Amino acid sequence: MRIFLNLVVFFVFCGKLNADGGYLSFGPEFKSTIGEIWPKPYQQVESNKYYAVNSSNFQFIAVNENCALLQSAFTRYANIIAAAAKGYNRAPATAILGIIQQICVNLTQPCEDLPHLDMDESYYVRGDGVVRANSVWGILRGLETFSQLLVPMPNGLLLTRSTEIYDQPRFKYRGLMLDSARHFVSKAKILQLIEGMAYNKLNVFHWHMTDDSAFPYSSSVFPELSAKGAYRPELTYSKADVKEVVKFARARGIRVVPEFDTPAHTASWAASHPELLTKCEGEFQGQLGPLNPTKESTFNFLHKFFSEIKFLFPDKFLHLGVDEVDSACWESNADIQAYLMAHGLDNGDLPYLYLERFSANISAMGWKQMVWQEAMIENSYMDWPVGTIAQIWFDYKNAAATLTKKRQDVVRSDGWYLYVLDTGADWEKFYNVEPTNFNGNKSQKSHVIGGEACLWSEWINEHNVLPTTFPRVSALAERLWSPLEQLDAEKARLRLEEHNCRMIGRGIEARPANGFGMC
Repeated sequence: MRIFLNLVVFFVFCGKLNADGGYLSFGPEFKSTIGEIWPKPYQQVESNKYYAVNSSNFQFIAVNENCALLQSAFTRYANIIAAAAKGYNRAPATAILGIIQQICVNLTQPCEDLPHLDMDESYYVRGDGVVRANSVWGILRGLETFSQLLVPMPNGLLLTRSTEIYDQPRFKYRGLMLDSARHFVSKAKILQLIEGMAYNKLNVFHWHMTDDSAFPYSSSVFPELSAKGAYRPELTYSKADVKEVVKFARARGIRVVPEFDTPAHTASWAASHPELLTKCEGEFQGQLGPLNPTKESTFNFLHKFFSEIKFLFPDKFLHLGVDEVDSACWESNADIQAYLMAHGLDNGDLPYLYLERFSANISAMGWKQMVWQEAMIENSYMDWPVGTIAQIWFDYKNAAATLTKKRQDVVRSDGWYLYVLDTGADWEKFYNVEPTNFNGNKSQKSHVIGGEACLWSEWINEHNVLPTTFPRVSALAERLWSPLEQLDAEKARLRLEEHNCRMIGRGIEARPANGFGMC
């Protein structure tokens, strides 16, 4: 009886059992689209005419500007297109106008060296083999779109429709954060994450490298930080590892923004340098608190450390962290209290003692800054450098209204915590999060520059990081790229089914998007 009831429940909920007891259909629960683009383009002109590409007999041609970055992309996408002939998604036999042998790529301006916050990612694609953009970053996005148009037919050729696509992102900051401290994630997995980001037109990899739990970066200036602060010596990132990640991301038009969180979340620093942290007293006796802002040696150490980091991460931005700073330990320390009294200060000045000095030092090194929202909201008198970005991870509507009223640029992460796991297809909850959904005028909402999904790694490790990320982050990617009026979760469902199969075919370990089926 239990088996019978389970079967009834299965068929009813899967929509496969008709009212009279007969089966409605077989096959996947959701039949995917064929040759549709993810994220949805800004504008696409459809056609009922088709061309084809022979995956083993075509070439990319640079018809204008050229550079090593472009040639690298040609090689990469030639391999992707060749592999597409064996992909999960298939098109029926279709009459074609001809076979495309050359894909003409027209880069109208010289290549830039590094991706950046204000890079131009707009592009134009024509289905008969034309990709055009003003920047190399737009060409990269256009090549990704062109590759998604191609679907194998029974004769082995790749079908592409004669379409025209004019595309540009809605937001300029579209990120993914990885916490590689709570659980170590290997360089190989990080490279796969970045590859998957490129398939979704994400453009910022925020690397939260250290936290209370571990210090996995192998510093040459202070090697003891990882020697004593990492879980194990082999669970660390060398300078060569970091350079490889940055280079790999650059080739895909993805920025790498590092974060070594301070002044809190620094317990792992204390494994080798306990003198940097504050010795708590009173009811907190025996504990260590945030970095001590009254010691000159604290800032000397930080300057020396971040001077090393500056040469590894060429992006213009450094994420300072500055979240969850509890001042109770500072306030309990007798030496800190004596310092405040000697300088005519009080406990309210403690955060500013740290932030003003640290921020000024980072600016002097040539970095712009990002911080978690508390840094700005809890320290309202802080004069942040122009262009500092606040990342909002909770109470978004109030925080966004407060900060944008002060003309601060913000990035939304509230609602996009990927480590919050639900069973089944939960991508819709991420798809429906809207960064401009708060009380504010048009000027305020212009200060929302994008969003970022966060992979805090309490429940994420080497073995589940990819299926935890994909295709759930794809939902955020479309929300941040596509025009607001085109966003519709139901209409996106079948395109996401196709895109998920596409990513799996390219080697990304993605979880099912919607239910039972090939992928």
